[in-house]
Amino acid sequence: MRLMIVCLATALAATTLPAVPVAAQSSGQTTAAPSTRSSELARQYLNLIMTDQFEGVVRQMLGTEFENDAEMQALPEEDRRMILSLTAELTADMVPQMITEMVPVYAATFTEEELTALVTFYGTPQGRSIAAKSIAVMPEADRAVMSVVPQLLEKMAGRLCQHYGCSPEEQREMLEGMREGAGMAPASAERSK
Repeated sequence: MRLMIVCLATALAATTLPAVPVAAQSSGQTTAAPSTRSSELARQYLNLIMTDQFEGVVRQMLGTEFENDAEMQALPEEDRRMILSLTAELTADMVPQMITEMVPVYAATFTEEELTALVTFYGTPQGRSIAAKSIAVMPEADRAVMSVVPQLLEKMAGRLCQHYGCSPEEQREMLEGMREGAGMAPASAERSK
């Protein structure tokens, strides 16, 4: 079974959290530890955007994931429901720990002024609405992103085989392996639908 929690955390970060620039250390510069105030503001901001809708969205995303997972489909319905419920509950329970791990990253990336602006905005009714909608839209956004993955994998397999000189059979095998690694049905199964 795939590591769904990692996928969910990635999806959450990609769809609800602003992109975090690469830390200055990668360019050889050292940065000072974030101030206590920056850490407090980062925690406030993350608490504001991690809404109480998260567990429901996790359940919906996992449900979709389970529908596409042959191993899950082979299980009895009662077992699938139990695993779905347990995974969603445990993922949602990890939100405080996720926030704790993200606080230093956000505190080091954003200035106190930027964090103050984020907290101020997300503390408003409009900001709360945007945070809630950002969480609620995750399953549909995930489906939209996943709709282009087959094209990406085909192009990637084609370019890799062009570079390495694969045979058509090797290219097909590579593509099927990529699709399997991404948790997708084989191309032959999709064509027969």
